[in-house]
Amino acid sequence: MMRAILRILVLSASSALISLPALAAPPSIPGQRAEPRPEGGSTRSVQEFQGLGVGRQLATFAGTVLDINDRPIANVLVDLFIDGALAGTALTEGTGFYEIQVPYDSRSDTTVLLWYVPQDRALLPKELVIRESKASQANSLISRCVPRATLTPGHQFRVYIFDSTNRNKDLAELNCLP
Repeated sequence: MMRAILRILVLSASSALISLPALAAPPSIPGQRAEPRPEGGSTRSVQEFQGLGVGRQLATFAGTVLDINDRPIANVLVDLFIDGALAGTALTEGTGFYEIQVPYDSRSDTTVLLWYVPQDRALLPKELVIRESKASQANSLISRCVPRATLTPGHQFRVYIFDSTNRNKDLAELNCLP
C-alpha cells in the first residue's frame, strides 16, 4: 500500500515538471531571509520546488512597501505576473517586507509585473514593471508612466504607495497627466 501511494506521489511530481518551461539558474542572494509564508499564498517554498527537482531555478522577488512618509505598510497583497499569468503572491509583514520565490528564466523574453494592492482603500494600487517583452514594447502595451525596475541578484524593491492626491502629484511630475 505504501509503495502505491509513493508511486502516485512520484508520478504527480513528474507530471507537474512536464508543464514547467526550461528555466535558468537563480540569482544568488546573500543574506536571504527565510521567513514563513503567509497563509493562503499561492507561492511554494524552496523545499517544495527542490522536492520537484527545480530548486536551482528559483528567482526571488522581494522588497518593502512604504507610504509617502517612509512608514511600512502591512497587509499589502503583492501579486507577481509573468506574461499575464499569476506566478506568485505574498502579503506584506508589519515591516512592509514581502518575498515571492518562483521558477523564472531571466533570459526569456517575457513581461514581468508586480502588482501591489493595499487593504486601506484610501491608498491606490500600484504596478511595477520588472521586464517588458519585445512584443509588448513594440506595441506600446504598457504606459511609459508605469514605474520600472530591474531584477538583479540581492536587489530588493522599495515601493511607495500613495493616496489619490499624492499620486496625482507624482504623475504630474512625470508629465503623465492628461
